Amino acid sequence: MNAFAHGRQVVLGTDGAVHLEAAPPAAVQARDDVLLAPVHLGICGSDVHVLRRAHPFIAPPVVTGHECVARVIATGPDVTSCAPGDLVVVNPLISCGHCERCREGVANQCPNAKVLGFGLPGLARDRVVVAGRFCHRVPEGVAARTAVLTEPLAVGWHAAGRAPGLDRVLIVGGGPVGLAVLLAVRARGAGHVTLVEPVASKRALAAAFGADQVLAPGKLPASRQVDTAFDCVAAPATLASAVAATVPGGTLVVVGVPSGDTSVPLARTQRWEIDIRGTGLYLDRDLDAVLAFLAGPSRPDDITRLITSEYDVERAADAFAATADPEQTKVLISWPDPA
Repeated sequence: MNAFAHGRQVVLGTDGAVHLEAAPPAAVQARDDVLLAPVHLGICGSDVHVLRRAHPFIAPPVVTGHECVARVIATGPDVTSCAPGDLVVVNPLISCGHCERCREGVANQCPNAKVLGFGLPGLARDRVVVAGRFCHRVPEGVAARTAVLTEPLAVGWHAAGRAPGLDRVLIVGGGPVGLAVLLAVRARGAGHVTLVEPVASKRALAAAFGADQVLAPGKLPASRQVDTAFDCVAAPATLASAVAATVPGGTLVVVGVPSGDTSVPLARTQRWEIDIRGTGLYLDRDLDAVLAFLAGPSRPDDITRLITSEYDVERAADAFAATADPEQTKVLISWPDPA
C-alpha cells in the first residue's frame, strides 16, 4: 500500500527535524464539517519555536500549520459559511463556544481553547476537516497568495485594537508580526509611527508600508516619546526600550511571544502609570476585517512582498530551514490548488 494512501502531513518531530508522514483519512462526517485542501500555509515564528523546543507551552511532536488558506472540497449539510469551490481562511483558534468568555465574544480568552498546529494537529495536511464556523470565505478578487497573509495580519489587527491611542506609535521588531502591526495601525489612522528593526531589508519594507521613521536598534533617540509602544519581540532588552520610550500614562502592548517569563522595568511602569497590555491571537471579527482590508482600496499593492520564499510541501523541511535566514519575512509551504 502507498505510504501516503490517505495523504501527507508535515510533522515537527521530537528529533528537531521536519518530517513528511502519512496522514489519517479525512472526510466530512458531522453536519457542520468542512473538508479542505490547503493551498498555501505560512510558517510562523511560533512554529519554529515549537520545532526548537523554545515555545513556552507546546513541544513536539505535532502536526504543524495554523496560517492557512484552503480550497473547500465538501461540506456537511449545516454549513453556511462556505461552499465547495470557495477559497477560505481558517481560524485556527478552536474555542469551545459555550464558556463565559466565548459567550461574551472574546473567544481568544476561552480557557478551553486549543490552537491548530499547537494543542491540536495542524493544517499542514493534504486534506483536513474543520468545523464550518472556523472558515472565513475569501472575497472575490483576493488571490490565495494574498489571503494566506490573513492570519498573521489579524494578529496585528487585534493588537492595534488593544491600544487606547495611536497618535504617536513605536513598533519594536519588523518581522511579520511587527509589519502586521504597522499595517493595522496605519489602517486605523495612526499618527507618527516609528519602527525599530535590525535587518535592513525589513526596514525597507516597513518604510514602503508607511512607517514615518525606521531605525536600527540602538538608534532610537532618548528623547523620543510615544503614546503606545508595541513590543513584537518580547525580550528583556526590547521591553526595556519600549517602556523607556512610552510617555507617562501611555501603553505598552506586548505582541511578541516570549520564550518564558521575563523581566519588565516595573519601577518606571509603576511610577508613571504606564499600562502593560497583553494581546493574544485575534477574534473572528479581526479576520473578517483583514479580509475586507485585503479586498479594499487601502491595501498596499505590493503586500505580497511580505512573502519572501515558497516551497512545495515535499520540501517542507527546506522551508523551515529557510526561516533561519534573517532576510526572510514570510516563508510559505504550498500545495497544488484543486480549483
